[in-house]
Amino acid sequence: MADRLTQIIEFLEIIEPFKMIERASYLSDHSRHETDSDHAWHMALFAVLLAREIETPINIGHALELILVHDLGEIGAGDTFAYSADSHDRELEQRAARELFDTLPEDLRLELTQLWDEFTYGDSPEAQFARALDRLQALAQNTFSAGRTWQEHNVNERMSRELNKSTMDFDPVIRRAFEILFQRASDNDLWSKERP
Repeated sequence: MADRLTQIIEFLEIIEPFKMIERASYLSDHSRHETDSDHAWHMALFAVLLAREIETPINIGHALELILVHDLGEIGAGDTFAYSADSHDRELEQRAARELFDTLPEDLRLELTQLWDEFTYGDSPEAQFARALDRLQALAQNTFSAGRTWQEHNVNERMSRELNKSTMDFDPVIRRAFEILFQRASDNDLWSKERP
């Protein structure tokens, strides 16, 4: 059996493809789709910048751990488009995350599994914050890229508000950030005009 440090290094190699998993959203210059690592990095900066602004007390270090782990299952399952109602995709992601974490030493396997579950089920203020930022970053990225993904997938404001409803209510400051982006998208006519 491999020693502990070797297992950790091998895990870090196994997760390297995370940098290549494309999401539906585009970069603002439309040169390519955003990747999972782009998304996680951006979410982390959202967290750092908004943690002091929100009214809900959170542990920023713990929130960042959740952000770094939350999409690792997509290495085996691919990205799930937010407007897809396919629970099969979410089950694949959960199974893929478990398989990844099983390659780690037992204590780290348990830790990453717990972080993944905590984010998935919103079991703490930090997880609720991270879940809100997951949605907020996606809304921002679609706004920053002139709504191209919304137009390609026939997403209108009503659909986006419905999708984001539960996470918007985490904190008044988070709700305000969502509203700023919704207003900007409307002002710039970024939503799809087609009926879904």
